[in-house]
Amino acid sequence: MDVGVGIPHFGPLASPEFVIDFCRAAESAGFDSLWAADHVVVPAHIESEYVLPATPQRPEFADLQATMGLNLEMNTTLAIASAVTQRVKICTGIAVLPIRNPVLNARQLASIDLYSGGRVLYGVGIGWLREEAEAMGMPWDRRGRRVDEQISLLRTLWSATGETVEFAGEFYHVPPISPDPRPVQRPIPILIGGHSDAALDRAARLGDGWIAAGMGPERLKDGIDRLRAACDRVGRDPGKLLIVNGERSDVQLDAESTDLKDQAGRVVDALAMYESMGVAHMKAGIRASNAASALRMIEWYGSAVLPALR
Repeated sequence: MDVGVGIPHFGPLASPEFVIDFCRAAESAGFDSLWAADHVVVPAHIESEYVLPATPQRPEFADLQATMGLNLEMNTTLAIASAVTQRVKICTGIAVLPIRNPVLNARQLASIDLYSGGRVLYGVGIGWLREEAEAMGMPWDRRGRRVDEQISLLRTLWSATGETVEFAGEFYHVPPISPDPRPVQRPIPILIGGHSDAALDRAARLGDGWIAAGMGPERLKDGIDRLRAACDRVGRDPGKLLIVNGERSDVQLDAESTDLKDQAGRVVDALAMYESMGVAHMKAGIRASNAASALRMIEWYGSAVLPALR
């Protein structure tokens, strides 16, 4: 099982300097991937409910603003991460497709894939924050169908072989254009995030994999069972899908802990359990109050957890 870690491009520790130091340290420690998250706008007024937890909740502006902090933009962060590393996968978990112009997004991701030498892994979802899309002037209605079509459009642009490429869909129309820049990966792998029936159906129909929202064993087993059932309905081999689980407290190292050795052993056991369930890629967790502590935890994870797991 591969193990990745989230880039601190948002939150209380986020800074351009720390992002660079963190990415380099994670690769040096032996992590397999770096993950970025997507919120372009933090609206002051929020009515939308965040639906990924077991109990949906409506965040307050102050809480969401504190969570996002500096909130360095995702695609830009991926480009920086690719520039300061050589080996790790550069991933999104997840990109909110309805808030992004699909042609510009395709070109940006193709450029990042070229800069990185073919290391992009693109996790996508339909989003939950209507107010964000409205602030950006992007449509929110029928966003499930729009996302399906955006996925098709992205792959059409990335896989083009001729001098021009075009696309005609229900929502998006691209006249003949040059397909350059074309990514190394033709196309870039797309993973589907979310745990609703619609999201699992989308993963079965269109995804190269599924990203679970940091689920514990019980919820994850249910999600995997439902994903396999969705694959059966569309005639897809579920074994061909990459399963990723998001960050969980049971795979997290806490810099404030006084028993890091015991904590590392519990993390190894938890990672092995998720691997036995079919998870191919797990996002690790680092809890620290400052940048120096976070970097120490990255090093500790690399020396005490990853070798034991492998």
